[in-house]
Amino acid sequence: MNPGQRLVHPQTMELAAELRPALLDAVGRMVRDTVYGEPVTPLPAEAANLVVSGTFTSLKRGTHLRACCGGLQTHATTLGAVLADAVHRTVMDDPRFPPISPSELPYLDVELWLLYNPQRVQAKGRDRAAAVITGGKHGVVISWGEHRGLLLPGVAAEHEWDSETFLDHVCLKAGLHPSRWQDDDTLLITFEGVALRGPVAAGEAPPPLRFLSPEQLAGYRELCRHNLAAMLFGGTPIYSPPDLPDGSISGLVLTLPTGAGDGPWQVSRIDPRRGMALHASLFQLTQALAQVVGQTGIAEADLNRVSVAILYDPALHGNASDADLRGLEPRDRAVLLIERAQSSLVYDARGTPEALVREAVEQLCVKETKAATVYSLAADVAEARLVHTVRVRPRNGQVVRPPAVAGTFYPADPKALTSLVDDLLGPTRPAQTWPAAMVPHAGLKYSGKIAAAVWKRLAIPSTVIIIGPKHTPHGVDWAVAPHETWSIPGAQLGSDLELARRLSAVIAGLELDAAAHAQEHGIEVELPFLARLAPHARVVGITIGAARLDDCRRFADGLAQVIAELPEPPLLVISSDMNHFASDAATRRLDELALQCLDRLDPEALHATCRSQHITMCGLNPAIIVLETLRRLGRLGRAERVGYATTADTTGDKRRVVGYAGMLFGN
Repeated sequence: MNPGQRLVHPQTMELAAELRPALLDAVGRMVRDTVYGEPVTPLPAEAANLVVSGTFTSLKRGTHLRACCGGLQTHATTLGAVLADAVHRTVMDDPRFPPISPSELPYLDVELWLLYNPQRVQAKGRDRAAAVITGGKHGVVISWGEHRGLLLPGVAAEHEWDSETFLDHVCLKAGLHPSRWQDDDTLLITFEGVALRGPVAAGEAPPPLRFLSPEQLAGYRELCRHNLAAMLFGGTPIYSPPDLPDGSISGLVLTLPTGAGDGPWQVSRIDPRRGMALHASLFQLTQALAQVVGQTGIAEADLNRVSVAILYDPALHGNASDADLRGLEPRDRAVLLIERAQSSLVYDARGTPEALVREAVEQLCVKETKAATVYSLAADVAEARLVHTVRVRPRNGQVVRPPAVAGTFYPADPKALTSLVDDLLGPTRPAQTWPAAMVPHAGLKYSGKIAAAVWKRLAIPSTVIIIGPKHTPHGVDWAVAPHETWSIPGAQLGSDLELARRLSAVIAGLELDAAAHAQEHGIEVELPFLARLAPHARVVGITIGAARLDDCRRFADGLAQVIAELPEPPLLVISSDMNHFASDAATRRLDELALQCLDRLDPEALHATCRSQHITMCGLNPAIIVLETLRRLGRLGRAERVGYATTADTTGDKRRVVGYAGMLFGN
């Protein structure tokens, strides 16, 4: 190749038979070199000079993706210019996963993708799907605004997707609504690729490399004991001991037995993706443990029982439903199970890998094992067994729940809010008794007309149960508000705390929790209408996070049981917006599919339609719960649409909208 020669994207990719095994062997060596921190072995000249449009290296453990990085280049390049960077990012810097551990190498397969023939799709609308050939032919890149996503040709083949499904998923990869590929202002590029596949390494995993000797681990335990005593009883803590090694680790757990029948005091910090500095983290955790035990009247001698577990070298094993546990030796490694914001760490030197995973699942009460990620961590721990679970705990909160979104979703000034609500409600009309309704919950300038049209149709009883989605990560998954009063600018509404407690007692998994409601807007945005129309009504607010269809049905069983025992049935309110962030045309089409299911009073079809069509109706689970509850009470006989709109009706911008619908449900 001549210096300065301008390269063009190859239209085809023909590899000599002898080059394939040489390339695969070379990329395997590069992966191993990078994992062990060795200088990367350069590619042979013939491979280095290969002209490509880009490259990806993908590592898999069984059926699970372990890491994948690379890129489709704007201009053609050579494999030698881009492969080492792709390998390094795959091994060390894929933001979704921890770096590759040496212990994983014998169980990983590598895919080397050589990309070529990028082509911009010129077709419009849904005709674009015809330009994408699946089955391993085309990969796709999508770009809209600052959003960009890429899926390799093998993804569609592996999942047996058709072209439209493939395009839906590349939109999801980019953080876009799945319908965005149909919009003419979205850039869509196809490309092709040759994939070479094989194992990264042969043979057994290397022997475990211990971070600390037993003497050093004992030194850290003594350091922790000394600092606890200094912090609790007066003394000078040691921040960074010169005779104990520092370094980047993945986790720390400090344990101090209580001496009573209760479990031990424990504090922890675990981060398998980014890691942490040992000395600094240990000092901070010791301070946290001192705060925990400082009010208990603990004796200094009791601090001798403190223990320290130091965790490092994370490995990824898949999910709790289908974990690849090869190479996990319980004497050396602990199992870490993470499900959203919760985690469970189990170390048992006498256990089996399968038993450790089962115990972690039980500790967390995992709802969906496929969504719970299984890691293992090398563990320097003196004890033969350690169990540490971090679960979200419910909080009691204040008697009065203050407004959280006043000034953003609706006016913070009481007079301005009253004026806005009166304008939205307009002329009154005779109210009717309906057992349930669906009302949107966006900013009142966007969804207020639809919400007002529903609320003024309702004869509101003395109790209203509003069930909405959980928009924030705070608090437990299923939370009923524990407050006695709801406050909004210029008004307060009472709650029915006795009913809230009864619901949490009957419905397994529903807990009284203020944290889940502290910043939640789905219930609060409905309160100005209730304050105007039924100021003496009592409001029970429930937020619903993760839930399967069966979970919603189980919730409905309990809700129906409680309602059947009440002297007066409450009004059930589904707080929900419809599809989010597609174009106006796509949103209206998708929302109509969901609304037709609601018209038919078919919660199972609603669930299936929203899942299959990627309809991002945020109150899907609340809607299923309410419909199933009415069915159990014999009150699900008809539905009536009250109104529909999108944000485009307010802003005029049809590029990225949210849909809003109002409905009534009853006998």
